[in-house]
Amino acid sequence: MEESLPSLDPSQKRKDPKLFVILGWIFAVITLFFLPFLFGPAAIIMGAIAIKRGAKANGIWIIVLAALVLLLYLVLTVFAVSFLMNLPTAP
Repeated sequence: MEESLPSLDPSQKRKDPKLFVILGWIFAVITLFFLPFLFGPAAIIMGAIAIKRGAKANGIWIIVLAALVLLLYLVLTVFAVSFLMNLPTAP
C-alpha cells in the first residue's frame, strides 16, 4: 500500500493563512492602543488576505474589529476636538 506523502510544492505551502490570521489579530489589537490609522488598514489587509487564503471566519472578524476600532477612534477624536475647541479661555 502506498503512503501519501505531504506535498512539497512551494505554492501549496504559501496558501497557509495562519501567518496572516496571527498578524491580522495582532494589528487589530494594536489598533486599539497605538496608531489606529496605520495598524487599522494593515489589519484589514491581513484579514482580506486571510479570507483569500481560506480562513474566512477569522478574516471577517479581523476586518470587522479593525473597522469598528477605526470608527470608534474617529468618533472619539471628533468629540475630543469639539470639546477642546469649546473650552472657555482664561481672561
